[in-house]
Amino acid sequence: MDGVLCPVVVGRSEELAALAGLVADAADGRGGLAALVGEAGVGKSRLAREAAALAADRGLLVLFGRAVPAGSPLPFRPLSEALLVASRGKEPPDAPELAGFGPQLARLVPDWGTRNATDGADDSPVLVGEAVVRLLRVLGGTTGCLLVLEDLHWADPETLAVVDYLADTLAAERVLCLTTTRSVRPSRIADLLDGLRSRRIGTVLPLTPLADAECADMVHACLSDAEVDRAVPAFVAEHSDGLPFLIEELLAGLVTSGALVREDGRWRAEQAPTPSVPASFAGSLRTRLQVLDADARQVLAAAAVLGRRFDWDLLPGVAAVDGATAVASLRRAVDAQLVTVDGQRFRFRHALTREAVLAELLPPERAELSARALVVVQRAHPGLPGPWCELAAELAEGAGDRDSAASLTTESARRALIRGALASAELTAERARSLAAPGSMGAAEAEEVLVAVLAAAGKPGPARMLGHGLLNRLDELGAPPARRVELLLVLVRAALAAGDAEAAAADVEQARAAGDPGDAAGSSLDAVDAHVALARGRLVDARRLATAAISRAAAAGRPAVECEALEVLGRLTQTVPDAAALFRQAADLAGRHGLTTWRLRALQELALVEARTPGEDRVLEVRRVAADAGAHLTVAQMDLVLADIALGVLDHDGCLEAAQRCVDASRRYGLASLPVALLWLAGAHALGGREAAMEAVLAEAAAAAPGDPRVEADAWGRVRATYHALREDRSAFCHALDRSMEFTRVAPDAESVYPGQMLWALVRALSDDDLGLHARAEVAGSRFVRAGFGEPMLALIDAVALGRRGRGDEAAAAVEATFTAVGRREWSWYALRLTAEAAVRDGWGEPAGWLREAEAFFAERGYDRVARRCRALLVEAGAPAIRRGRGQSSVPPGLRRLGITSRELDVLALVADDLPTREIAARLFLSPRTVEHHVASLLARTGSPSRTELAAFGRANRVAAAP
Repeated sequence: MDGVLCPVVVGRSEELAALAGLVADAADGRGGLAALVGEAGVGKSRLAREAAALAADRGLLVLFGRAVPAGSPLPFRPLSEALLVASRGKEPPDAPELAGFGPQLARLVPDWGTRNATDGADDSPVLVGEAVVRLLRVLGGTTGCLLVLEDLHWADPETLAVVDYLADTLAAERVLCLTTTRSVRPSRIADLLDGLRSRRIGTVLPLTPLADAECADMVHACLSDAEVDRAVPAFVAEHSDGLPFLIEELLAGLVTSGALVREDGRWRAEQAPTPSVPASFAGSLRTRLQVLDADARQVLAAAAVLGRRFDWDLLPGVAAVDGATAVASLRRAVDAQLVTVDGQRFRFRHALTREAVLAELLPPERAELSARALVVVQRAHPGLPGPWCELAAELAEGAGDRDSAASLTTESARRALIRGALASAELTAERARSLAAPGSMGAAEAEEVLVAVLAAAGKPGPARMLGHGLLNRLDELGAPPARRVELLLVLVRAALAAGDAEAAAADVEQARAAGDPGDAAGSSLDAVDAHVALARGRLVDARRLATAAISRAAAAGRPAVECEALEVLGRLTQTVPDAAALFRQAADLAGRHGLTTWRLRALQELALVEARTPGEDRVLEVRRVAADAGAHLTVAQMDLVLADIALGVLDHDGCLEAAQRCVDASRRYGLASLPVALLWLAGAHALGGREAAMEAVLAEAAAAAPGDPRVEADAWGRVRATYHALREDRSAFCHALDRSMEFTRVAPDAESVYPGQMLWALVRALSDDDLGLHARAEVAGSRFVRAGFGEPMLALIDAVALGRRGRGDEAAAAVEATFTAVGRREWSWYALRLTAEAAVRDGWGEPAGWLREAEAFFAERGYDRVARRCRALLVEAGAPAIRRGRGQSSVPPGLRRLGITSRELDVLALVADDLPTREIAARLFLSPRTVEHHVASLLARTGSPSRTELAAFGRANRVAAAP
């Protein structure tokens, strides 16, 4: 009876005004997140519908999704429901901003693509959140979008993580996310809302029960403002607790039972409402259930065990009635305002309706219905795909079959792990563990999944603690050796993730002691053992094991294991070409077998070994492939490499852009790369001369990795040293390098190379009494050198030492040989400037040419202090001084190296146009004599024998006059 529903919203004028403002802001491009919070029945859903109507009036697209109660909730369910409605019968939008997010969109809308289980690591809630933001931006277009997510107190952790992400990212979007949740503490949703308040983002609208006067207003509105007996509003106010939902339900119960009838435009109570009608909703529901026959009540109870939304064709088997009876019973339930039609399915009118129906069942009744429902669901949905597995687990628990409930819940946890929904997988596995009988095989299966989840979630300590206890129980339960081996391999990887190579080695020994696992499992064991040997520095064993793993994996048809072993061999290989060949082999193998994750991993290794030549080209290629594949973590890692390269060559803009991208991604996706990304961002500030900004970001980096000497080593040796070098503050520069060495000496070099130590050794060679020999010996064995990056710097150190010994020819030859061996872009340009200073001081080599090149490099990038010092050193070397003219032209680096000034370039451009001296003088407002002076200088600098050849030189170098 729709007339019993309230046609207006009572007592919520402030909330409605706030929602109207939020919708208007979203339409104008200032979106965000809002939460309606209150107890069950307080009117959250009604306000959400009002907001939807406001949004629809403004032309916004409106999407609805809802969480449902379940022992192991399906990850991202509310988001999937909302987007499935929007995508039904449609192809995925063809929009550039969705490129690379296909896997995440397919996770939410299965019809939009297929997903590879190996890509689960990229299926984190933040990635799904970014996919949702971009999709809503596309779907909303120029008008905007309202996403309503209801009942988030039942939501899975992944959905809540996405909601938190939306709160941070929707401020500049035409998207409003409106959520509803009950006031439940303690809970994840309560923690989320507290976090929003503390960060001062989003809008939280708490809803309180209506006052008595507002209850009376709502009663009159529900009854179409017709006259009503005075006792009715008072009764409703007393027994509804001010909850709008219960006001409607109590009135519906009075009307349905005939206690309240309408005659002559007036509502009259046939009998006075009495306290026998309970204040709770259950009492109102019981009254309406009593007017139904036994079959209808049985069908309604069967529907309740199936969930708030249910398929009507399952009801006959669960309720033990025929189809006609089931349909007739549903009709009566709809008439009684207990159930409504929901497309081709049905749903309980309110969530509390279903809960109250279940509460009416005696434990034996619920157990019997749940047992029948379990059988019906298993027959109707073989394999229990999607949410059916979760429902089956709930039904098994309701039927009292805890073993089946544990097994089904374990399967749900395993599926969540494959999908990469680690938070849900952990909660579900814990629940499965609690359902299983202690010490049973079911409990062991649940714990096996839990160990794998903990290891994948970056919790190696708890994973190993639980896993080692489980190993003994597997033996007691008589589990086959293969299960013990698989568990041990998980524990080995957890130990390696924790940096405990010795514990990993002990677990490998246990796995081998379990017996011959055969070629299939044996190849995995060899590959993992190869990683352990590499971590322990046993390089010969690592190579032997990796080679064996490749052979056994190839025979067993396990390309992923081959790729893992090839990665070990590539890391073991000393020469860049040979290592690159192995990584290419792994990438090709992975590509042929559709192993996207392993292909990107191999390409990433390839990019790192080839980062020097041809510079960042390989890194950019990997970044593009990763972006196309939706591998956003690899994209961030490549940005980190790009920032590192840019900092090394003093490229301010490149360093700033790549580092900021990586910082943003690291924060957005919760990556461990954040401290290093912050270091390189601080390096960009160092290049820009922004000391305060540099120190602020360095403080962030230190806070992100407290007490980590690796961060401090590069903070001093890369970042601060660069800042002081570009300011030509030699004292502060040397102090920064000395401080960096304090941390470099105690920091592990397995992951970082600390290039600052090479500059430190060079400075020592310039100034120490031992010619820097001790410093050179200290850095010669560093990973920087072992990785093949250190040869040029070692050559410069040797050259400086040779020059100080008076062996100038050998010193000069060492520098020139190094110039020939590596490209100019790979130089540490400040190291070249220091070497030239030593050559000027000690009288060897051709420092004038080196200084001109260094001066051109620094001048082109705006590092004026270093450029001026290079020019001063040129004067000390007895070379002609470089004068930076006041012309209008920007001098290309190649011409800067010749010493051509900006004013001379202005003259050269006009000479190249074959203009005579007087016309050049007129155009540049110079005297003819000054023009001739510049032409003479240009002839000397370029080596041109005549003005004709000088003009040809200008045209060959594409010199053009400044506009």
